[in-house]
Amino acid sequence: MNNTDKIILYDSINKIKIIGEFTGSIISKYKDSIIFSDNIKITESEGINISQGLLVGFEDISENKIAYSRKSDFSWENLEDSALEYCVLIPNDIMELYSEGQFSDAFPFTITLLHTAGLYLNDFKQGINHLDFFKGEILKNPVALIRNGMLVADRVVINDKGDPVFYDCLIVGRDQKEDLNISFEPLANVDDRVVEFVIILGIESLKTT
Repeated sequence: MNNTDKIILYDSINKIKIIGEFTGSIISKYKDSIIFSDNIKITESEGINISQGLLVGFEDISENKIAYSRKSDFSWENLEDSALEYCVLIPNDIMELYSEGQFSDAFPFTITLLHTAGLYLNDFKQGINHLDFFKGEILKNPVALIRNGMLVADRVVINDKGDPVFYDCLIVGRDQKEDLNISFEPLANVDDRVVEFVIILGIESLKTT
């Protein structure tokens, strides 16, 4: 199910910038990281501002790549020189499908992590691969950066081939024309060769207070 019109708030490649203040489920791509937020303000004079967005990605600590998620305010005044690639507003009908597919945390075989952790990182020097270790397990709250896009799912299972299978996913990605598309998929079987990273959000990141 796709919905591509009127939800692209900013796209640096296609030179889209919608002026205004927006609230809802907003996903932004910044450098090799993902920002989740419920607000965004776009103006001609002040650029783009996000209040208390959740930034998810990897950082270098003591020569190691460590997954993180932290809340912060974000501001890009000079967009042409920024590393912000796009901001999209997820349509309500897609968010309703995503919410309906949420899996109960009470399921006895579900692994819910307390702290955010890196499950997979495609990096030649500092790669991370825990896919085989979690083979057959159900992990809650995965976020993935994939080739030409990103994926946010309710849960992920590692299949017998060692590939991640995501359930109830929001997918944001570019097509062959470089246009952004947003879709909901009840199941996405992703070859690990096209995955840049998979991060499991810990419950400390999902607290609203």
